[in-house]
Amino acid sequence: MPYFNYTLHAVDASQASYWERRAFIQAWWAIAKEDSRWTPPLYSSLRRELNPQANALLARLGASLIYIDALHRTGVRRSRTDQQEIPLTSVLERPLAAAVAMIDPRRKGKTAHLGLLHLATDREAFDRLTYYLVETLSGEGYRRFIGPVGLSPHLGSGILVDSWDARPPRHTPANPPYLPEAIERRLNVLQTGRLYHVAVTGQMEEEEAGVPPAVRPFDVGRLAGDLLPLLVAATENPVAGFPPPDATEAAFLLRQIGPSATGGLVERDGAPVGFVLLAPDDAGRLRAARGGRPLWGRAWLALSGRRPSRAGRLMFGAVAPQARGQGIGRQLWAWAVAEGRARGWATLTVGPVWLPQQGESAAAAFLARRGAVARQTYRLYETTF
Repeated sequence: MPYFNYTLHAVDASQASYWERRAFIQAWWAIAKEDSRWTPPLYSSLRRELNPQANALLARLGASLIYIDALHRTGVRRSRTDQQEIPLTSVLERPLAAAVAMIDPRRKGKTAHLGLLHLATDREAFDRLTYYLVETLSGEGYRRFIGPVGLSPHLGSGILVDSWDARPPRHTPANPPYLPEAIERRLNVLQTGRLYHVAVTGQMEEEEAGVPPAVRPFDVGRLAGDLLPLLVAATENPVAGFPPPDATEAAFLLRQIGPSATGGLVERDGAPVGFVLLAPDDAGRLRAARGGRPLWGRAWLALSGRRPSRAGRLMFGAVAPQARGQGIGRQLWAWAVAEGRARGWATLTVGPVWLPQQGESAAAAFLARRGAVARQTYRLYETTF
């Protein structure tokens, strides 16, 4: 065994001190940075969002910050006297697993969420984390947890299970290849999603070119206000059963996506019936700047932010249920492609689009008809106890 003397650290996020939050973030970051494909979040944003006093969403989740570390056996040496092998160990603990356990009071039933999961290659660390969660959650009357998810399950959820040669865009998980096998030893697959890519530099399809310009830009902050029902429609996932976003969660999602987001809205008779939300994909900048954690990284982000991104993300989009089948989705797609082209994006990435347990995904079929190609595959997991 390369590791020994495992220690599990867990603290209620609502009661965590600055130093306890800092220790969790350092452990969480140290595990993930070993993977060159990982896109770190903006470090200043991560620190803020893990503070319940600054993040109303986290404050109501009953969240626990958990990480496991252990000492590492680095090798052996032979005694000069009797030539016996003496193990050599590191003097500092190495973080091996980190996650945020969350209980959403809006969720019906006895299901908790496992968020922000990072794992090193050591299997025992994940076993210990799982045992702790089962024991703790069952003591509070819970019988199931789903994960991995983001602090909001509507952004950054799932794990990547293929396409290791590609670096996923921002706001989608990027994890090492060993992670799916490690998780599937203990958890069951709940749902599969796909990430779709489309080139926006070519000519628009003929059916899109004739769509009337009914889409108009709007203040994206309205998605946490009067346009919240459209965001609810965009994030609906009956398989996972995540609670629909309310104003608090919508505000969190918009903070995460950032101020560079832009949206297009369709109205009929003065009522909003469809929207699409776009944002530049700045994953490459964040990787190069290491999330802005070092001082030079913050300077790099400030300087590189003046250059336009070459790729974009379609973060959310939906048509109101009563207005579907009337060509509104085509109008929104045409606007998104044209907006991406105007911004100089070469590609637009959509998803992950989560698939139903039975039948075909209407969203996936819509994207496929417009030339979008499904590449990366993501999975959500569950376990009952």
